[in-house]
Amino acid sequence: MKTLVGIALCCFPLHLLAQDSVAVKPFQVTGYVKDMQSLTFNNDFSELITGNLIHNRLNFRFKPVKGFTAAMEMRNRFFWGEEVKLTPDFPAGLKYSSEWADLSVAWVETESMVLYTNIDRLWMEYASDVWNVRIGRQRINWGITTTWNPNDLFNTYNFLDFDYEERPSADAIKGQYMLGSMSHLELAVSRSGSPIDKTIAAVRYFTNYRNYDLQFLAGWYLDQPTVGLGWSGSLGNTGFKGEGQYFIQQGTFQSQFNLALEADYIFSNGWYISGGGLFNSRGLDEPVDTWDVTSLQLSPLNPMPTKWNLTGAFSKAATPLLTLSAGAVYAPRTNLLIVLPSVRYNLATNLDIDLVWQSFFAEKNSGFDALSHRAFVRFKWSF
Repeated sequence: MKTLVGIALCCFPLHLLAQDSVAVKPFQVTGYVKDMQSLTFNNDFSELITGNLIHNRLNFRFKPVKGFTAAMEMRNRFFWGEEVKLTPDFPAGLKYSSEWADLSVAWVETESMVLYTNIDRLWMEYASDVWNVRIGRQRINWGITTTWNPNDLFNTYNFLDFDYEERPSADAIKGQYMLGSMSHLELAVSRSGSPIDKTIAAVRYFTNYRNYDLQFLAGWYLDQPTVGLGWSGSLGNTGFKGEGQYFIQQGTFQSQFNLALEADYIFSNGWYISGGGLFNSRGLDEPVDTWDVTSLQLSPLNPMPTKWNLTGAFSKAATPLLTLSAGAVYAPRTNLLIVLPSVRYNLATNLDIDLVWQSFFAEKNSGFDALSHRAFVRFKWSF
């Protein structure tokens, strides 16, 4: 029975619920279905591990009266293939540490197949001209820069996880008070586990000064006081963003500072380029023999395992239907390099195909060499 319910969640509601959302205005349903094939190669392409994923997302919104909104969003994912079989305790890797309550279920779990549902948004909100209060599982997005977000205290995301556009959530209470048309005060409290040291609480003041968006943060991250600053503006025609976060380790001399900077520019012919960097004061500062970059465990304290990091990217709409992109991340002193090219093509209305490549290189005792390579072919239909 559990298997049948899971398959129904993945397949049957798509047309029926979409039709209901048109007929009943206070109730809206959106979502998508993806089919993705993954290929993981070793350093010299002599070994291959394949994986398959059907990914269905359903977003429900209910607005019974003005000012009140309720939402529930879920991910239904069906994994199968060698990747599942060769990964120990595969379902455990699908959980996010930022979530306190367990709102997930593995409908099917075999040696080489997993059908998994996770409710990653479940909140109620009251909004007025001055107040906005939201309680429940939600995305608290305090990040400004693109690749790394030191200010994103509540639900850090992994820049390699391109298939999760919505990004992780947190179980939290958030309140926002408008101080004017360009400024507000925001307070959030989140729990990501049962002990008290899993609590995150912070306040953010957001304003605009001379065409720069500015934010100032102060709060408590797990067992550490923390303060931060972020900004977004431009230097001439070039966009300029940054985030800095300082964590105070009480009673020790091991406080930590993370700083991300980013600049971007759009040329008149449509080319977009960006570049930036990240400094992690407690990151690795020399080559290591063992790297497992494909399963990075990133957090506000560890936005990247290396101390010095540089990134660059470009994209171009070659035609109205075809977009080319490429990016790279390089850690100078550890000599870690990640190369990230991709292609997107619009096959039809609401139907896209993506080709994504990820290559990992690093310096080891044997010299600078490839670690692994990953290729993804993804179809996405939105409704």
